[in-house]
Amino acid sequence: MAGPVAVMAVLALAVAGCGGGDTGETGGGAGATSSTAGEPELTVTTSSSVPTPPSSTTAAPSTAPPTTSALGAVAVLAVIDGDTIDVAGGERVRLIGIDTPEVGQCGYGDAAAVLRQLVGGRAVILVPGARDDRDRYGRLLRYVEAEGVDVNLLMLLSGRAVARYDSRDGYGRHAREAAYVAADLANPSANVCGALAPPSTLAPSASGGTDPRFGSCREAIANGYGPYVAGRDPEYDWYRDGDGDGVNCE
Repeated sequence: MAGPVAVMAVLALAVAGCGGGDTGETGGGAGATSSTAGEPELTVTTSSSVPTPPSSTTAAPSTAPPTTSALGAVAVLAVIDGDTIDVAGGERVRLIGIDTPEVGQCGYGDAAAVLRQLVGGRAVILVPGARDDRDRYGRLLRYVEAEGVDVNLLMLLSGRAVARYDSRDGYGRHAREAAYVAADLANPSANVCGALAPPSTLAPSASGGTDPRFGSCREAIANGYGPYVAGRDPEYDWYRDGDGDGVNCE
């Protein structure tokens, strides 16, 4: 089994390859129910069992501290969106302390793709740490760890998630809140769709000629072409805009 370095490498590939939401919650706050529409299921075989948290008898979220401790690895069956997964045993798990775009919002597909790269087809460890054991929809509130790496934190580092549903907005402090907030502040959101950079901020192509339409931005840049701005340069449509900021071949 690959170690933390492998998981970080997967994250880098996922973020680089994305060109792209359930409003979730941690700590028992209200949020929209995650949608499973369009999400392929990923199944692996595992002999481990899923933790069985205490059942709730009321619709209101519990305010008691978590009673379920981290147990053995459990298989991820499906990635619902960037902050919600289904695992073996019939549990739906909401990642603590982060929030990603919901269906129809900018970045939804990319956030789900990054999480899928990190945990799809893997066995993960579910670690409690929120004020409540479950949210109002019955989803387990957990940190998710793969190969010993905090997946919730990796989503923040990817720019596809923001730190939310913690002590700052009334959901109670969770154990890793400080690290999550710091990661969020240090990594601007990558969920930018259709944003155009002001034409006046970037100089025209340095070559002064016509781009012959290279196979990639790397080749264009090596030959003195770029950057290209959406809505200004026709060459923009020839190349991939990896970060979705409206400028490519930078």
